Amino acid sequence: MPTLHRALAATTAGLALAIAALTAQPSPAAAAGPCPDGKVWRQARAAGDHTCVVPSAVGRRMTPLDPARHGFKFDNQFQTQVIAEVRFGGLCGGWSYAALDHFYNNRPIPTQDTLPASGSALHRYIFDRQVESIAATLDKWTELTVNPFGWRTAEFFNWGLQGFTGGRLQELRESIDAGRPVPLGLFKPTGNLLGPHHQAIAIGYDLGGYAGDFGPRQTDLKIYVLDPNFPGKISTLVPNPATLTYSYLEHPEKVWRTYFVDTRYRPRNPPAFPNPPAAPAPTTVNELILDLATGADDLRGGTDNVNATIHIGGQPPVSVPNLNRGARWIGWHTQTVRIPLPRPALATQLSGLVLSTTFGGGLGGDNWNLDLLRVRSPQGRIFFERSGSPLVRFTGDNRPFTAPLR
Repeated sequence: MPTLHRALAATTAGLALAIAALTAQPSPAAAAGPCPDGKVWRQARAAGDHTCVVPSAVGRRMTPLDPARHGFKFDNQFQTQVIAEVRFGGLCGGWSYAALDHFYNNRPIPTQDTLPASGSALHRYIFDRQVESIAATLDKWTELTVNPFGWRTAEFFNWGLQGFTGGRLQELRESIDAGRPVPLGLFKPTGNLLGPHHQAIAIGYDLGGYAGDFGPRQTDLKIYVLDPNFPGKISTLVPNPATLTYSYLEHPEKVWRTYFVDTRYRPRNPPAFPNPPAAPAPTTVNELILDLATGADDLRGGTDNVNATIHIGGQPPVSVPNLNRGARWIGWHTQTVRIPLPRPALATQLSGLVLSTTFGGGLGGDNWNLDLLRVRSPQGRIFFERSGSPLVRFTGDNRPFTAPLR
């Protein structure tokens, strides 16, 4: 019985907290901090102009971050499988953190437009920043999962509209008014910890006629975002009071319950990542791009890796050992690897690509199903493309696979 009493007491306490949270919603048209109703500070940053003005006088505020110039050229199509068959799609937090790292350190963003392969230096950096972005904000993600029976749905939605006393909108304005783009956490309406939730970069806002006080014209609010899923473009996050959600004007199918400002982001100085070579003369090739789709059996990595050799008429073979850089290439996912050539070659000189592996098959050894291989130039010319189920299965007894290049 004592156990039952404790359980009942805990349940009662939980209900009381939930009811208190529900009833503690800000009243409409609350004063936006020190300004009278319906007005806001001209600048929300601490050292800014704190003259109280109507919201429309603030206008559209943008930071210097230009999505086309400061964002990565590839979208967020990463796949990660940490344990067993549990797979996570995307590294949006790492993409956002890494892009901001380049921006704040005044470093040019890498120019490659293909997704970095698992094991590459850029992939490792983005993955590490993904882990750091989650660790820095884990309490915020966890807090948003505490929503019994949906009782806190309106509260969470309203946090994004609150422009005073520590509200999300106030935090956003403080950063943007200081000219500082900032990561955003975007929480799905599903409410569980795994989501799939999202992260992006806030680069600007426009209050329109909304004063951040839960009063009228809430739908005027626009938050301008660089989203890893839509690189090079501005996405516009807007509130939908009728459904207590936020969505993009450009992509209304992307819906979130609320957002938070990641004020814990701290820039890191990124290393210099190699860029693809400049475009060659029209009849020559100075880089090959390999798309390798793994099927039902993964490439384990570690000491079990894949090597590539490119044969070019009149030139020594170009050998690339450990194409996967010791990383695991998970099943049902395509990796894209770029191989710059030491010297430009005529397209007609390319004769073949040989893939070989370093592992032993059989019991305890690795096997790898390669379902698709495509070899192309950055300019779009296809030299080889073939698929199968699998195209080739590499085992310890398997011979190298040769792809003729034409």
